[in-house]
Amino acid sequence: MTLPVPVDVAGLVVRVLRPQLAARPEPVVSGIRVSTRVGHGRDGGPPSLPWLLVAEDGHTWRWPAVQRVVVRLTCWHRSEHAAKAAVGLALALLCAPNPAPGVISAAPVTGPLGGLDPHTDQPLATAAAAVRARTPTRP
Repeated sequence: MTLPVPVDVAGLVVRVLRPQLAARPEPVVSGIRVSTRVGHGRDGGPPSLPWLLVAEDGHTWRWPAVQRVVVRLTCWHRSEHAAKAAVGLALALLCAPNPAPGVISAAPVTGPLGGLDPHTDQPLATAAAAVRARTPTRP
């Protein structure tokens, strides 16, 4: 018997946010790239702006097949205001009721908090959400 493999929750969040952000009319998310990697731009920063990074900051597993993951959303943008607006919209979409199959719920933990990337000097903002996701019981 093969045991179920935990869902990659960061990847799940990317799959949730990509189409939702692409469908939004707000100019602040026009052309935004959503990824689990930053890229290989200048000083290790994103290769283009705006860029939304989805990363896991903490992870627990409870049987039957429910994971709780603290997901960090970091957005690099052309201004701190735009970064905060974009990451705030992404957080709201993720935390909306029934955001996508596989996501049981999501609740904000922090954010949006603005600042400058110390490596690239690009404006950025970050937020975090606690995401509960269901792992399939069959591999």
